[in-house]
Amino acid sequence: MVRIFIDPGHGGSDSGATGNGLVEKEIVLDIAMRLRELLNMYQGVQINMSREDDSFVSLSERADMANSWNADFFVSIHTNASGGEGFESYIWDGEVPDQTIRYQQVIHEAIINEIDVVDRGMLSANYAVLRETTMSALLTENLFVDNESDAEKLRDDAFLDRIAQGHATGIVNALNLEDNDSNEPDSDQPTNDTIASVQATLNERYGLAIAVDNIFGPETKGALLRGFQTELNVQFNRNIQVDGIWGPETRQAVVNVGRGARGNITWILQAMLYGSGVSPGPVDGIFGPLTENAVRTYQHRLRLRVDGIAGRQTFTALFR
Repeated sequence: MVRIFIDPGHGGSDSGATGNGLVEKEIVLDIAMRLRELLNMYQGVQINMSREDDSFVSLSERADMANSWNADFFVSIHTNASGGEGFESYIWDGEVPDQTIRYQQVIHEAIINEIDVVDRGMLSANYAVLRETTMSALLTENLFVDNESDAEKLRDDAFLDRIAQGHATGIVNALNLEDNDSNEPDSDQPTNDTIASVQATLNERYGLAIAVDNIFGPETKGALLRGFQTELNVQFNRNIQVDGIWGPETRQAVVNVGRGARGNITWILQAMLYGSGVSPGPVDGIFGPLTENAVRTYQHRLRLRVDGIAGRQTFTALFR
């Protein structure tokens, strides 16, 4: 069991940084709750938080809570002020184990890769929550509320999702967390009728006649590939052969599919993820947070680049 303690900075009478109509204590609690939801998708993980509402918790109390709970990792989430721009992270500036340094490197890089902002660096400081915690601890400063460009990003709900996802990806990679089996089908024959529904839709949508038996086997996988090839031809004028065979021609024709996409290609991606043992949530053709997290989980499992975008590498792994 891995115990992760999430500390949304400030709260209650302590508003934290303010600027451009933004209040730090509100933003960081929002990010922390999103992060908790993402980390709860992994097995063998327990999550605790210093606060779950707009309450005041002193710095020493935050450290004491994590210490008494025997946390394995502590992350304190903040936003910045004072006229700068971008993201930075901190560990204690005293003597820390090599593990703490490695955690900072992995998590910092994952966040920067996800949110693509000015990288202010991996730093150290004598912050109380870093000094007084007995486990590896990291503090993140997620953009500047008093910088108009940063503030515009922090007002964007989808961008807050990306900040949380960056933290989650980094923590998952640093702590080697495992996928939660409860979010995945237990076998090639799920207890619900998701695959049967996929099979029936393939027959209706693409004029096929595959068995509707709720078994994700070669026939269904080949039908999904034929559907994928058809969609590439119809939507992107690829003019490839619709033969259900993954070859160089099809691989070259692949398009990137990411957050916000809707339609049949996203539906095929979701069906392939589900059949491969990673649940994207509803197979509904809408590329939302659950589908993005499923793509990331699949990429992490196969040691692909973890970016949450289905492109040539990811589709090749799914269809080969």
